Amino acid sequence: MPEISMIQKYADYLEILNKKLDSYFEDQKEFIKCKAGCSLCCKSSYYPYSQLEYDYFRIGFNKNFNEKQREEINKKALQIFKDRKIFLKTNSNVFDFHYECPFLVNDSCGNYQHRGLLCRSHGLIYKDVDKPKHNAPHCMTLGYNYSDIYDPETKQFSEEKAVQLGFKARPQVYELSYSSIMKDAGEDFEFGDVRMLFEWVVMDIPNYEELIKSNP
Repeated sequence: MPEISMIQKYADYLEILNKKLDSYFEDQKEFIKCKAGCSLCCKSSYYPYSQLEYDYFRIGFNKNFNEKQREEINKKALQIFKDRKIFLKTNSNVFDFHYECPFLVNDSCGNYQHRGLLCRSHGLIYKDVDKPKHNAPHCMTLGYNYSDIYDPETKQFSEEKAVQLGFKARPQVYELSYSSIMKDAGEDFEFGDVRMLFEWVVMDIPNYEELIKSNP
């Protein structure tokens, strides 16, 4: 029997993960305000992708975009590379550099079915593995997910507010950090290096090193 490829194993894992996430979003739907056309989470972040995630993502990139569209995305990725280089001249923390996802098309993800792990789980509250705190989606501060029950004075989610608003559900904190989602895939998974999404795109461009040099 032929060995199952790592990409196929990853695709199988995504089916399991999607079912789990669907149940989480269903349970928390009273607090979730995500909807088609809302793309706040796609406009400012650093979008980490492992090598395995991007290998899978690339399948959709090649399938869902024509040559002209791919060229436009490559140009966007090169521009982001240039912007980060300028940013790092005065800022030492690379993770403080945020950018708009180059695959955002008309306020929708152009490669949605092949999106990365964190793009799938974003919108829920999750436990931070490195710090004794919980992470809420950034859109909460803008009046979206969980904002109805967040108390800015205590910086906590208020079950009392949930009761007052007549919500049946209670805010839940999930094990959905990036490392936790990878760990759940199993020990035999090889996710590889992690880079920002635009970096993977740039590295796929023929002669990208020359283009980078000509795009200081």
